[in-house]
Amino acid sequence: MSVIIKNEAVVLKKTKFSDSSLIVQFYTRENGKISAIIKGARSSKSKIGSKIDTLNQVEIVFYKKEGKDLQLVTQVNLIEHFPKLKEDLDKIKYASSIAELLLQLLPEQEVNDKLFRGTVKLFSLLNASEKNPLLLFTQYLIFFTKEIGYELSFEHCSNCSNLISDNSGNGFNYSDGIICKNCVESTLTTFQLSEELFNLFKCLSTKRKLMIINSQHLENIIFILEKFLIYHNPDFKGLKSLKYL
Repeated sequence: MSVIIKNEAVVLKKTKFSDSSLIVQFYTRENGKISAIIKGARSSKSKIGSKIDTLNQVEIVFYKKEGKDLQLVTQVNLIEHFPKLKEDLDKIKYASSIAELLLQLLPEQEVNDKLFRGTVKLFSLLNASEKNPLLLFTQYLIFFTKEIGYELSFEHCSNCSNLISDNSGNGFNYSDGIICKNCVESTLTTFQLSEELFNLFKCLSTKRKLMIINSQHLENIIFILEKFLIYHNPDFKGLKSLKYL
């Protein structure tokens, strides 16, 4: 039995299915990540095809069948297509990386309203803001990592559980997270955190006010979290968009 559902969604990926149809992967607000077929979407007469560009924010109507991997979308209304985002190669790179994270690391149909709203907000900021896109993506990656269940502690060592009393000499272990300087010496898989990098990482994670932002430190945080996610998700091979766009 099918249920007709209307949902706000973000277009993550689309693939040709036949001469006239598309398979589209959406991240929806109330049904999580879904895959759907849109019949006739590739036809020149289709009113839907132009609305489902990757990264668009849309409202979809679909027939949901429990136990089915592929749903049927019958209607799409465009909410926002983020034109300024799509005119900037750096912004496209980071927005595409977000789509990769959602595609590769979220289970099908797992609902997370906070993550959905955060994703749309990030796309809106990339589209409208003059704020550094590298900083915006780093903040999103920290947020995403927490929302899928990997919250990092900057107060206690993830290895020995002792209080981290000094911001210098600490490290990041890809299996555990932040480790104190005592454990750094006895742990192999570690990224050494300078005091400045540790403070920036902590400020971004706890939403404290930032004074100085070093782009290399932001790149290091992205590198660290990407390796951390790869370690905990063996099927995840990293973010291709960061490397090739």
